[in-house]
This record gives sequence, C-alpha cells and structure tokens, in this order.
Amino acid sequence: MKRLRVGILGQGRSGYAIHVAWLRQDRERYEIAAVSDEMPERCKEASEGLGAKAFPDHRALLADKSLKLDLIINALPSFLHPQGTLEAFAAGYDVVCEKPLARSVADFDRMTAAARASGKTLLPFQNSRFQPAFRKVQEVVASGCLGRIIHARLSYSGFARRWDWQCRRDRWGGNLLNTGPHPMDHAIVLFGESMPNVFARLVSENPYGDAENFASVTLWGKGAPTIEVVISSFMAYPQGDTYNIGGTMGGLTGGATELRWRHYVPATAPAHSMSQGWSVNRTYCSEELDWVEENWKFTSKLGMFDLICKEFYTNAYEVLVNGAPRVITLDQVRRQIAVIEEAHRQNPDLT
Repeated sequence: MKRLRVGILGQGRSGYAIHVAWLRQDRERYEIAAVSDEMPERCKEASEGLGAKAFPDHRALLADKSLKLDLIINALPSFLHPQGTLEAFAAGYDVVCEKPLARSVADFDRMTAAARASGKTLLPFQNSRFQPAFRKVQEVVASGCLGRIIHARLSYSGFARRWDWQCRRDRWGGNLLNTGPHPMDHAIVLFGESMPNVFARLVSENPYGDAENFASVTLWGKGAPTIEVVISSFMAYPQGDTYNIGGTMGGLTGGATELRWRHYVPATAPAHSMSQGWSVNRTYCSEELDWVEENWKFTSKLGMFDLICKEFYTNAYEVLVNGAPRVITLDQVRRQIAVIEEAHRQNPDLT
C-alpha cells in the first residue's frame, strides 16, 4: 500500500489533537514527515514524539523539496486558511484544509481555481459529514418513510463563555465560523442541490471581543425544506435534540449517540374526506395513527472523533491514490460558505 508523506501546517488544537492524533494511528496509509508551528515547544514535541522534521514557519516547510511530501494539511489559524492553501498549491501539493475554508465565496473560488491550475486536489476537512448519526439521518430521510421533509432544526447550543481568539472577528472567530461549518454542512446536504435563501440573526454579547456568540440562520426555498440552524452560547437549558426533522408522514429527533423516529404507513391510515361546513360536533379533527417506531444507537470500538477522522482520511486516501469519488463535494462547501457569508452580510453590527 502506498504511504502518503504528509506535512501538517499548525500544531494547535486541530493540527495536533485532531490530525496528528489520527494519522499517527493510520501508519499503513500516512506518514507524518513534517510539521510547522510558530511555538518552539510545539516544534520540539513534534520532532521528538513523531520523528518529523519541524519548522517554525510553514513557508519554509512548503519550500523544502527534500521532504518529498505528497499531501499538506492546512491547520493554520482560521484566517490563514485561504492563503496557506494557495501557497501549498503553488508549491505543488494536494491539500486538506481545515474548516472554515474561507470567509467568502471569492476566497473559496481562488482556492479551487489554484487547485485546478496546479493539477492538485483540494479536500475540505468537513469531518462532521462522517458522523454516524448524520449518516443515519441521511439514510432515514432517503428511505422516504418520513414523507416529504418540511422542516428541520439543527441546534448546536449550550451555555459557554469565551475569552480567546474565538471572540475576535479579525481572527475569524465567532459561532458561525467556529462551530457553524458542522451543522451548516448538514443543513446544506438536507436542503438539496440548490442555493438556499438565507435569513440570519447574529448577536455579539461578549465583554472580551466582537465576534458573534449567538447565531440563528434559516435556509428556505421553493420545493425545499425550511432548515433552522441555531448555535447559541446562551442556552443554559438546552431545548430539544441536535436534530429535529419533520416530514409529511413522520419525524425524527436525536443527537450524536441516539436517534429515534416514527412514521405512519399511508395504506394503514384512516381514510377521510373533506368535511363540508363548520366543525363536526364542535370538535377538532382527530385520529389515531398506527405509528411505526424505530431507533438507532451509536456503537463502535473507536471513539467518535477517531471514527469520523478515520472515515474522512479513508475517503481522502481513496480520492488521491485511486481516483475514488469525493464524499464531500466542493459545490456543497461553496454553498455552505455562501450561506455563512450572507449571514454576516445581513448582520454587519452584531448588536
């Protein structure tokens, strides 16, 4: 099996605790050959713990052709994702880029244009697509048992205070660019292949910075479900599950480790005809449906994060080495970025 030699730009929470943490387990397919980070102690840790060559500047890593790298993982700070990716393509490498890939469609288009021009591949690290629960959600929706999907609500909310770079808009902080790409990716997939209309309300209520810590974004369009994405840092009493989906024949609810759904079978439902005039016997319409109840629970020998990283990097390997289809398409990521950009455009003051 061909092993891909990897260079990882950035050794922060993502670069080290996510990418290094998984790739050091997947030694059949990947070899961490080099890393970069501005902090000397992180370079030392990588050099001693991984046997990788460490650079204090990611540009020096990209310029060192003696490394004979196959793949660059861009886990630089968020606001450097577009520039770091462009530099990696200019150096002749395939690129996995962390989320958010870009803050604007224009930047994303520059990244994809650079990939085409260099003959290389851009792989967005949209790892939440591989969450077992969301895969099950897709399976249930695709089965048609819920009927036509009318509404979905995705909530990634709780109560949290922050006092780090995620509070700063100039560092691309805030709920939409930090947590947002996960539920927004799911929302884009559930919405369908068209670009949604967007209504958004963002609020920044943080004494340490100016980035939003409340986001409510609604996607809507003709022939598509209405999808609400809520990412609130002010939900001391979380309301509902991560997923709540309603269709014409039933609904689904649940989160990362457990889902339940119920639906009726039209052939077994009571038959009705439109009543004439006012209410019958002064009552509301009522009936008893014979619900089909189903559920799903997460079971895996791997932890959740290891599992979704394994699935992402398995697909990445197959794309790069064997020309397999992408699970995450560039068009889906482009629409996600367009929605987030529009949400920011609608809320310039965040007050």
